[in-house]
Amino acid sequence: MLPYDAMLTLLLLAQSVRGDMINASSHLADWSGRSLFTSDGGGVMFDWLGVTARVQVTNATYVGATIATTANRGTRLKAYASGQGFMLFPQVQFWVDPRLTSPYTLWLSPNPESTIITLENMVAPQYSTGTTSVLTFETDGTFKALPPTARLGGATNRRIEFVGDSITAATNIVRPEGATHYCGDGGYQSDWSQTYEALLCHRFGASCSTVAVGGKCVMRECGGLQMPDYYLATMYADAPQATYNFSAGWVPDAVFIDLGTNDMRAISKLGPSGMTAFANQTVNFMLGASARYGSRDIEFFLNAGPMENATMEGTLSAVAQASAAGLRATFVDMRGACAGARLHQPDDSDQCDGCAGHPGIEGHRGMYEAAWPVMARVM
Repeated sequence: MLPYDAMLTLLLLAQSVRGDMINASSHLADWSGRSLFTSDGGGVMFDWLGVTARVQVTNATYVGATIATTANRGTRLKAYASGQGFMLFPQVQFWVDPRLTSPYTLWLSPNPESTIITLENMVAPQYSTGTTSVLTFETDGTFKALPPTARLGGATNRRIEFVGDSITAATNIVRPEGATHYCGDGGYQSDWSQTYEALLCHRFGASCSTVAVGGKCVMRECGGLQMPDYYLATMYADAPQATYNFSAGWVPDAVFIDLGTNDMRAISKLGPSGMTAFANQTVNFMLGASARYGSRDIEFFLNAGPMENATMEGTLSAVAQASAAGLRATFVDMRGACAGARLHQPDDSDQCDGCAGHPGIEGHRGMYEAAWPVMARVM
């Protein structure tokens, strides 16, 4: 967390904007994703990708936000404005720079108008993005309360949680076509807004939360911190401390789990019992989530593919076991999600368009197309 005097300086600078200013934790700002609302005027803190804020302004030509970071290079954010009959109309994206002391511009218009501004976090915290603090929103117009239909989750308050590894963490999703010899990301090639989960979140108008770390497993035998540890943390850096308050009131209608690719190293190590152990630990993860949220009504969705399908047997077994245990579990077949993608690496056996077998923009679109009809039918 930033020192109080640094936050105060940023707040004072933000107050130089004529018009209206609200703290990011104001009831006029709607948030989704794991975050921490500070009590000392420090706004809203977060680090997980996909964390989203939304505000509405009237009679405005400008909307900005004062944002701080604990990292040498903070995360990358994308701002949208409602317009042309579409809730999310891309406006701008930017890296959070610790040297910047003036508000970031989220939206500009030549004429005063009313609009809804949405701000999303694009990059996973594993890329050394630190903790981000949105301190204030400011405008030359006036902030007003969002109508129920425009709130994150809509009038029906839809809620979806996504748990996964590098695919869900948006790794290499915007890797340039033809860049066949370099698989580094560093957050530059990440973009949550183009992932399968963001597309699902936008389609269903849901309030969403994404907990994803590249290279991680559901199985403890992988060694070190794994997704069961990160799942308990409000911030990525908190793990393995269990800091997330599951009883705070945000209970998902659905939890989409995309894990298994990295578990193959544990499955192989265990030998014949490996796939059974993977299925059992996947079910235990689901039971744990249901218990922590205090709900047996959560719809769990588990997939296979497109990056690999070696754990499909265990995933199908986990769905069957979870259903037998009284959970609501559905399999989503994503094996063909990359089939139509243009290749960035001709030697990728799964034909995905990202680096090292990962799906890129087209692969994620294929994952989304495979998932949304199943989710819509089930829910």
